[in-house]
Amino acid sequence: MNKRSKFLILLLLALAIPLLQACGDAGAWEGTITDSAGVAVVHNTGTPMWGSGDEWTVTEDLKIGSVAGEREYQFGLLGLFDVAADGTIFAPDVQAQEVRAYDQDGNYLRTLGGPGSGPGELALGAAFVFVGPDGEVVVPDLGNTRVNRYAPSGEPIGSFPIQIEAGIPALFDLDSSGRLIAQLRGLAVPGVAALEDGDPLVVYDTTGVVVDTLALLPKGQTAEIVGEQVRARLFAPEPVWELDAAGSIFYAMNDQYKIFVNGPDGELTRIITRDVAAKPVSEADKEAIFDLMRRQYAQLGIPAAQVEQGLQTITFSETFPVFGAVFTGPENTLWVQRIQTASDMADEAEEGVEFDPQDLGSPEWEVFDAEGRYLGVVTFPERFSPRRMKGDQIYGVWRDEFDVQYIMRVKLTQGPS
Repeated sequence: MNKRSKFLILLLLALAIPLLQACGDAGAWEGTITDSAGVAVVHNTGTPMWGSGDEWTVTEDLKIGSVAGEREYQFGLLGLFDVAADGTIFAPDVQAQEVRAYDQDGNYLRTLGGPGSGPGELALGAAFVFVGPDGEVVVPDLGNTRVNRYAPSGEPIGSFPIQIEAGIPALFDLDSSGRLIAQLRGLAVPGVAALEDGDPLVVYDTTGVVVDTLALLPKGQTAEIVGEQVRARLFAPEPVWELDAAGSIFYAMNDQYKIFVNGPDGELTRIITRDVAAKPVSEADKEAIFDLMRRQYAQLGIPAAQVEQGLQTITFSETFPVFGAVFTGPENTLWVQRIQTASDMADEAEEGVEFDPQDLGSPEWEVFDAEGRYLGVVTFPERFSPRRMKGDQIYGVWRDEFDVQYIMRVKLTQGPS
């Protein structure tokens, strides 16, 4: 997850690049690669390289959770979790304000944290968990303005502060060397930097000091403060980013299918594009969204007059994003999530699944090879949101028809080589 840059320039890439060996007998690629001042610009058509039998598929391998029974297997709101080298899964339950550990077979092991502000305790909203290369568990805790650290056994081993004066951390990641990375978002409020030029992607040291800026992402446009009121613009452009194991950064604005790749040295090396037209947000889409939100707020017992007042603060982008999220996968592949339309989300909400107007993610993910060429599509189970990829195993959150959350692991099977 990453964006913004020192856009310096690297290699000249040859226009003729051999097919990715792992794709075996995949078909010929129909795109083009051109050089722009040392940066490879990879333009893809809608035709994938994978042929029949080359596609990658996923199958369910593990599910953790239950509707009733032991508390340790019931989840309120799962955040972004991580997996240790021995297969231990560390999953934050944002609602319970704790992190639960499970072995590779899904058996509960222990709980880290708990509600509060004391040593090792977590405030509401601690949604990220990372496992460092030495097994240390790192949990950013914005509510307590600190980053909590735990031994692999779960014992708290200290914390360091988050300096929100430099900007509000919107998203976190941990690189392969154990450095904590954060995307900062500026706010027009006293005590917080406005960051009008964009969202810096920064590196913290173990005392909470920002020691480097990896990239400068374009500023997101979903929320703005007008006077004392926060206004939301649904489907507005937002930056997305991802780190790979080698230290490269993939970043883009989700209203354009144009993904920038900075190498480990911070230099821009590649731009990956594909022809995808943004779908307009129609008046019918807007009304469908508002109807769904009215239903959800009514279920929470919020008075109708108060709901209508809140809806008046919401505006819409002219178009939907062209993609959802990105992550890096096996064999240096890049995965890009397709989006769903308002009608797709309305159908899902009719089935009883909670509607999130900013979560447009589709089960279909487009896969690109190490050179940025379009291979094809991998389809995840319905209502599955991937969180972490480890080799050929992908961990994520699955929701049932009642919107109950589970940890799910799926196994990736590649086509013949």
